[in-house]
Amino acid sequence: MNQHLENQVQEDEISLKDLIKMIQSWFGLLWKNIIWVALFGLLGGAVGFYFAFSYKPVYKAESKFIIKEGGSSGLAGSLGSLGSLLGSGGGSSIDRTVAVIGSEKIIGKVLLTNWSVNGAEDLIINHYIQLEGLAEKWSKDTTLSKAKFSLQDTVPVLFNYSQRKAYKAVMSALIGEKGIVGKSFDKKTGIISMEVTFKNEDFSIELNELIYSELKNFIRDQASETASMNSAVLTKKVDSIQAELNGVRRQLARKTDQSMGLLLNEDKVDLKSLAVKEQILLTMYGEAQKNLETVLFMGQSASNATNITLLDRPFSPIKPTSKSKIIYSITGFILTSFFAFGFILIHRWYKNLMAS
Repeated sequence: MNQHLENQVQEDEISLKDLIKMIQSWFGLLWKNIIWVALFGLLGGAVGFYFAFSYKPVYKAESKFIIKEGGSSGLAGSLGSLGSLLGSGGGSSIDRTVAVIGSEKIIGKVLLTNWSVNGAEDLIINHYIQLEGLAEKWSKDTTLSKAKFSLQDTVPVLFNYSQRKAYKAVMSALIGEKGIVGKSFDKKTGIISMEVTFKNEDFSIELNELIYSELKNFIRDQASETASMNSAVLTKKVDSIQAELNGVRRQLARKTDQSMGLLLNEDKVDLKSLAVKEQILLTMYGEAQKNLETVLFMGQSASNATNITLLDRPFSPIKPTSKSKIIYSITGFILTSFFAFGFILIHRWYKNLMAS
C-alpha cells in the first residue's frame, strides 16, 4: 500500500516537472521569436487602428413616450356587461404599440413623406437612397437600378416592380434584423423607447420625429374608428330594443281594448305578463341608451386627444458613437500575437513529430 502511494507521488512530481519544463520551453521559444511575434502583433494593431479610424460615427436619436393603458378606462368601466363591444382585445396597449412601430403601416408612410434638406424637397426614401449611396450599389441590379420615386409616388399599391423592390429593400434596412430603427420598453415603468441610429444626424432626428408623429396619428385614428364602430353597434341595439318595446306596448293596448273592462282570470295573466315584459324592455332600453351616450362621448374625446404622451425627444447636437482606436489597436495586437505564437508552437510540434 505504501509502495503504491510512493510511486504515485513520484509520478505526480515527474508530471509537475514536465509541465514546468514545457512552460519554460514555451517562454524560450517566445523569446527566440519575439521579433516575429511583435511584428505580427504590430500588424494586427495597425489593422485594428485602421478599422476604428475608418469607422464612420453614427448618431443615435432617441425618443421616449408612454401609452395610457385602456384609454378612457373610467368611461369604459361604466359600460358594464357591454364592455366587450368596445373592442378591447387581448394584449396590452404597450405591446401593440411596440409592434406597430416596426410595421409597414407606420414606416411605409414615413418613407413616402416629403422632407426638405437645404431647400431641396424630396421623399424620405430618396434622401435615404442618396445618403447611403444605394444608387451606386444598385447599379449592377437590372431591376433596382431603374427604381425612381417622384413626389407623387405616395401610394405603394401603384408602384411598378422596380419601385416595389426598392421600397421593400429600404423598408428592410430600416426595420429589419439589423435595421436603423430600434424600439424597446421598460416593463416596470411602461416607458417606450424608440431609437434611430444613422450616420447623418439630421436624418436620424427627422426620421425619429416623423415615426412618432405618424404613430400618434395612427393611435388617434384607431381610437376614433373604434369609437365609431362601437356607437354603430350600440345604436343598432337601442333601435332593436325600442322596436320590440313598441311591439309589446301595442299588444298590451290591444289586450286592454279587447277585454272591454271585463277582466277574466286568463286576461289578467296575459296582461301581467305583457306588463312585466314592458318593464324589462324599458330597463334594457334605458341601459342601452346610457351606454350609447357614453360611447359617443368617448368617441368625441378620442377625436380631441390621444393616449400617447411624449417624454423625451431627440434634438441636436447628438454625441456621435464611434469605435475606440486604443481598444481596437490593443485588441488587434493581442489577438494577432496570440495566433502568431500559436502557429510557431504548432510548427515546432510538427518538426519534432517528423524528426521522431
